[in-house]
Amino acid sequence: MNLYANLDLVREPFSNSPDPNFLHETRQHASCLQELEISLRLRRGLSVITGDIGTGKTTLCRSLLRTFDGDGEVDMHLLLDPHFDSPEEFLRVVLSSISRLAPDPDMGLWELKEALKQQLFRLGMVERRLVVLIIDEGQKISPENLELLREMLNYETNSSKLLQIVIFAQRELEPVLATMPNLVDRINVRRRLRPLCLSETRQMIRHRLRVAASADAEGQVRFSEAAICALHLASGGSPRKIVRLCHMAMLEMLVRGKTCVGLWEARAAIRPDAATRPRNRRALALAVAAVLCLGLGSLWLSMGPSGPVLGPAPGSAGQRADGTPDGPPALSTLPTTALPAAQPATARQTPPADGVEAQAETRPAVRHAALAAEGLTLLPESQDTQSAPSGLTLLPQRDSGPNLRRPIGRSPAAQESPERLNVGLSRQGVPLADATRPGEAGMYRTVAFSMVGQ
Repeated sequence: MNLYANLDLVREPFSNSPDPNFLHETRQHASCLQELEISLRLRRGLSVITGDIGTGKTTLCRSLLRTFDGDGEVDMHLLLDPHFDSPEEFLRVVLSSISRLAPDPDMGLWELKEALKQQLFRLGMVERRLVVLIIDEGQKISPENLELLREMLNYETNSSKLLQIVIFAQRELEPVLATMPNLVDRINVRRRLRPLCLSETRQMIRHRLRVAASADAEGQVRFSEAAICALHLASGGSPRKIVRLCHMAMLEMLVRGKTCVGLWEARAAIRPDAATRPRNRRALALAVAAVLCLGLGSLWLSMGPSGPVLGPAPGSAGQRADGTPDGPPALSTLPTTALPAAQPATARQTPPADGVEAQAETRPAVRHAALAAEGLTLLPESQDTQSAPSGLTLLPQRDSGPNLRRPIGRSPAAQESPERLNVGLSRQGVPLADATRPGEAGMYRTVAFSMVGQ
């Protein structure tokens, strides 16, 4: 079944097989292929091509094989997996490939070397043939087998080498070669393939589309410039990654019923899991904000009475102009030893200042206060201190009020009738001790204290 028949394509343009027909000969690939061909025809010995994963080494190897395919005087031998446990096994495989005969299993290492040397002299000197050994995945070669390859290069005449060796390997082979300077000196062609640039990526994609198109049509599939740039950045210029991403982008294009691979198709190929991610970012942000609000609210409630308290700003209702709270002080602020000398907060005089004297004149009149068992009670002026409390009750703070105990030796009648104590208020700088003079009695406040026991 041809999935690309309606697109005027006779084959898959982005196949992951190393087809030499799809090799886009960039400048580095074309020059490398030419240098290898020249080195092999001149019988110069060893050539090493290295590169990162997916830079086109295997495809270049297949192109080199196709270059000498029609030449009847060349014997090409391809070794795909050069990993062997022993040098004897490696020599046995090479000898059987060159001689096309299975060697004797009882032959040792020295005998295998002599048999290989005789075969190379027969093919090179008598039959005048060019023997080429191409090794792919050369990074798997052990140092012992690399030393055997160096010895094979010694099989030569006065004018040429009898065995031509080409190694295609990843860059893991480079540090191994650095430890073998006697082998490095024998390398004739040594190239390192690099990733493609943006223009080379564009040319490779268009070259593959032209090769896959039918002879009487150029094909309807095309890639936009935005898609090519996105695919190039995602692949890093690696030909193998470019081919894979282009194939996935074309499948996305077919699903959407298009003939042009745009930025959205390229993005779907680069990030196939993007569709499963949440797209509603606003809902995600609201969910995060709700979680934060719940967390802060639970933290605020967990602090309890010790948490922060928001009080009125200075100068607002409930506060004086100097920042002190307006109203009677709490019971815990009254001293226990010098209680007669205490002054209510409403009668406390502040230093005269501009705008303060007028405010002091409008303060509420002096009211009576009674200290009962339940706390300090501000009583109305028309009622006696013995009447039921009907004013504002300020309860003492827990565990912070004065400890009032029943005095020793007092009669029960004295406890029922609380003692009265006249507390004088100073005015216009008159000391508290001078407030007992005549004329100052009208400024007195009556405070009743009930000495209640535990």
